[in-house]
Amino acid sequence: MTDQAPPRQLAQSTLEALKKAGHIVLARGETETVLRELADIIDPVLKRILPRIARRVVMGEVTSTFGDEAADEAVEEMVAALRQALLDSDGVEDVFAEDHVIERAIFRSLADELHAFAATADDPDEEVPPISVRLETLGYVATAAAKTADDHTLKDALERAAEAAKTELETYDAHSRTAFFRGTEADPDRRIDIESAIEEELSDLVDLGLLPLPTILREVPLGGPLSKDERRGLSRTLDALVEKHLKSTICPGTWEWTPAGTLQLVFTPLAEPDEELVTRMAQAFIADLSPTTESLEAPREAKPAPAARSAETVRETPPPTKPKRPAAKVAKETKPTKDKPPAAPKKANAAPKKAKTAAKQEPKATAKKRSTRTG
Repeated sequence: MTDQAPPRQLAQSTLEALKKAGHIVLARGETETVLRELADIIDPVLKRILPRIARRVVMGEVTSTFGDEAADEAVEEMVAALRQALLDSDGVEDVFAEDHVIERAIFRSLADELHAFAATADDPDEEVPPISVRLETLGYVATAAAKTADDHTLKDALERAAEAAKTELETYDAHSRTAFFRGTEADPDRRIDIESAIEEELSDLVDLGLLPLPTILREVPLGGPLSKDERRGLSRTLDALVEKHLKSTICPGTWEWTPAGTLQLVFTPLAEPDEELVTRMAQAFIADLSPTTESLEAPREAKPAPAARSAETVRETPPPTKPKRPAAKVAKETKPTKDKPPAAPKKANAAPKKAKTAAKQEPKATAKKRSTRTG
């Protein structure tokens, strides 16, 4: 075991214990940063106290001894320093426990690991066992994604994680949900790299939509289904309310229309689900949306009934008029009166015809007379 292995091992076990208890949430991709910060605090203290620690199990809390008063005081100071480092670290996104609760969890984890180091400090050339990683001890996203993945997808992710950590996947026990990787004597800290690589691989599958995370649904009352135009007009308001109320770092939410035309909020926890947090965000969203939904219901309530509108329309519409008959038909059907006999116009028209006939025959007669004189 190298000088750098124990500090990193203690830092890793401390983070695992705090995450498993739900006391802290690490920012994505910042695990290695937090490990280095904790290892830097542990390293100088560990070099000073490791030779003093008695090889026996520690009983009790922080008041228990390691067999040396100086070692006890050093461990207590280191626990307080580690707690403060977690609170100040940019890699820690949220803390969900009081200071004394965090210190107690750190001490319990360190006590077990310190005695294990003291017991094996003088055992070199020990056979290196495989590195085991229980998926249940990873972060929430990785653990939840591993539960929804099929065996083929999960094994591929573990093999890619092993390649990224420069090791090999030996086997995976689906019953205990534990992956076993080949250990190396040259780098005992490979386990930390393997766990970080597994979390990254499973988180990437979630981001790509290949592995779903559990969701929490909340229905939004609208007073009834909305039309397509009403939904389209409401979209910008809903997006603005999501930005205002549902942008949580540990449980972000969004909205969607159901097949029935109703509205619901969809929350995706990125840490252990907090029902109270979801309820508060949903209530704030619905409260801001209420004035808009009430304005949509008002026109529907003020709309007149179809029967009343029909009756009013009938009263206002004038009765249809009978179409007039064409003038030509009227003239044909009108009978001549006795005051104007039909024969009179015909005689008036006959005179011009006789005049025209006489005018046509006059040249012929003149020609005949001329012919007689010549003979």
